Amino acid sequence: MGAVVSLITAAREPRVRRLVVGGIGAGAVELGGLDTRVLAPGVLADALLADDPALVADPLAAGFRAFVDSTGSDRHALAAVAVATARHGRLPLELIRVPTLVLAGRDDPLARRPEILAQALSDATVWLVDGDHGGVLHEPAFADALVRFLEGSRPAEADGP
Repeated sequence: MGAVVSLITAAREPRVRRLVVGGIGAGAVELGGLDTRVLAPGVLADALLADDPALVADPLAAGFRAFVDSTGSDRHALAAVAVATARHGRLPLELIRVPTLVLAGRDDPLARRPEILAQALSDATVWLVDGDHGGVLHEPAFADALVRFLEGSRPAEADGP
């Protein structure tokens, strides 16, 4: 959900100089945000708001919930973001004019076809890392690509797409 918020912010905020979005792909272009073909916003919101996370049946939603709980994030705010971004419609991607890194896990169901998102942006690079939606965060190549991009260079070719 942070990638959708970041895209919306970058489209409207002239102080953004470089942008990194992770865990998002074609859904941002084709559906306006979260890939609802994989995870419905209502299912995610229900998982985030459930009193007992053990009762969350959807495995992807359960993974989100576990991650949110492990980081101490505000579940209610994130549930509101999930529902609101699903309602807003199309993202104003054509307004984003800054260098952007689309960073995705090769096995991330929510970041399928990240090249579609990169093509919709005026100055974007796609970088793939081994792992799924949450697993990429633990991969050294993820942090390396992120840091190198923010420093103004391209991620190491050895870790490439």
